[in-house]
Amino acid sequence: MAKHMTTAAETGDSATSTITAAENAEPAPPTKLLTARQAGELLGVSSETLERWRGAGTGPAFIKLSGRYIRYRQDDLEAFIKARRCQSTARA
Repeated sequence: MAKHMTTAAETGDSATSTITAAENAEPAPPTKLLTARQAGELLGVSSETLERWRGAGTGPAFIKLSGRYIRYRQDDLEAFIKARRCQSTARA
């Protein structure tokens, strides 16, 4: 039996279309976890620099799995890079 999906235009209800779209959305693939060394390679900095940034709270978001295991989500690193993209050296 064919299943007909009602659109917001047909019902005039935007909440219905939002729920339907969310139900049909594919789950996002899990993001890759990187070590500090791998993250540093991606960012072009040393793992020591990442350690200083963690202490200062200025670097990318990180995950602390335990006392000595730090990981970085690849999505967070890409967002960190994107947020620092500049068009010129002039200060705002």
